[in-house]
Amino acid sequence: MTESFIRQRKNVFIVNGILLFSFLAKVEISKLTFAGISFSGFGNPQAVYCFLWIMWGYFGYRFVIYFIEDEKESFSDCWERELERKVSPALMGIAKKSAIDTDNEEELNEESVAGYYQTKRNNWILHFQKNIGSKYSTHDIENVKLPISRRKIIAPTCFAVARFCFLTPVLTNYILPLVLCFFVFLVVGFAAWEGALPLVFS
Repeated sequence: MTESFIRQRKNVFIVNGILLFSFLAKVEISKLTFAGISFSGFGNPQAVYCFLWIMWGYFGYRFVIYFIEDEKESFSDCWERELERKVSPALMGIAKKSAIDTDNEEELNEESVAGYYQTKRNNWILHFQKNIGSKYSTHDIENVKLPISRRKIIAPTCFAVARFCFLTPVLTNYILPLVLCFFVFLVVGFAAWEGALPLVFS
């Protein structure tokens, strides 16, 4: 992750943590310290919550912008890597079954088997080559186009998605901050307490 994105991610955690703590601890704001200056005796404590919610929106917006600018490519690379790692072997198995005839005289050219994304770009047509006969020459190669039912690869696809979400850094780096933002907005923002959005901005 880039340093600029890490800063935005940190800010998102901080402002969401403050709002979540204020909600759970039923905090009544009577004093605020900002940039070394202490403020006390608020006539309108909801102004503080208004400031926090504005910061929540600002930092959330910057998190998304920096994600698109700095981290989108890494996110996509991780996604593609997990799908290729889990689904491509399943496609290889399908190709092997198709390449072997009843006389066992046909052999799959494994290097020619298309991967997940290439098959997807080909409208779920699996491309591969099989060698025919006992002497493998350029004249003994058959190009095969095999339609693939997505139901045959749904299990490895789900496994790849689960691994991507829970067993890669994507969970803590990208998903968790967004989930926390949505949770704070929906639960904290509309709960019955003095910092709720309808009360603050009414």
